[in-house]
Amino acid sequence: MALQKIWKLKGFGGSEQLELSQAEIPNASEDQVIIKNEAIGLNYLDIYFRTALYPWPNQEEIKILGSEAAGTVTEIGAGVKHLKVGDRVVYVVPVGAYAEYVSVHSKHVAKIPDPVSFDTAAASLLKGITAYYLLHDTFSLKSGQTALVHAAAGGVGQLLGQWGSEIGAIMIGTAGGKDKCKTASAAKYDHVIDYNAQDFVAEVMRITNNQKVHVAYDSVAKSVFPGTMDCIKPRGLWVVFGQASGPITDFNIGMLAPKGSLFVTRPALFNHIATQEEFLKASDALFSRIADGRLVTGVHGEMSFDEIPKAHDMLESRQTTGSVIFKF
Repeated sequence: MALQKIWKLKGFGGSEQLELSQAEIPNASEDQVIIKNEAIGLNYLDIYFRTALYPWPNQEEIKILGSEAAGTVTEIGAGVKHLKVGDRVVYVVPVGAYAEYVSVHSKHVAKIPDPVSFDTAAASLLKGITAYYLLHDTFSLKSGQTALVHAAAGGVGQLLGQWGSEIGAIMIGTAGGKDKCKTASAAKYDHVIDYNAQDFVAEVMRITNNQKVHVAYDSVAKSVFPGTMDCIKPRGLWVVFGQASGPITDFNIGMLAPKGSLFVTRPALFNHIATQEEFLKASDALFSRIADGRLVTGVHGEMSFDEIPKAHDMLESRQTTGSVIFKF
């Protein structure tokens, strides 16, 4: 019986609930592939599942966190057609990536282009396809339109800035502190607001000459509520796709009318990549841009697989800028 290292969840709560352990290396079923991880990405999604803010998505006896990684295919199921043993690949899952080997449904596995490293792929997939659906599906951002992005120095935020700039939109980002504002500026935001030192609503009104923004991309939630709504044009869209500062608990739908008959949505990644075609369309758009330099992934740093609980604490306390990856 071959064993591998994993991080398992003993119970829901803080990072102390993570325990370094061992488990059997899985085998591939019909539509699955087995991947030997080379680099694993850290995401806020991992925090949400760890704390039970999101319900656990499967019935597996051993709970393993982790939502994206890159590695090498070591085994394929009989129904898998677009991959082969030895392929360099990257994948996204709700949970399960904090391990040396994983079994993944092939519809959420993509080949990595030759110019892209394992590290870059693991640092960018989930964040990049999130940026893709936010800019193209949730709200089809057009040249000349104006967008507000909270947490502009984060992994998703940096990609939104660059991709929105490529589209030709006017990108306004918020970040906390001089260093994070510098990072956001490097991600091609036209304007960056330091919400630690400035009133971001007043700054948005100044920047837009009181015209406000067409769309606000909000992964922060509680600490920027209700101000974000005051930044959006009448009949504009408020996209709440995360809650890094905590969930909004005092919102009611009647608030949207006096704010300008606003629209609000709470999208989720796996609703936008339900099929292999949807996933590959988004991942191809991402990696073609990384390969030719149109998108640069912000990597905060590399940490050991054994340091995953420490990295969770860093992410929750907003000590990271860009992506963190784990290596064995």
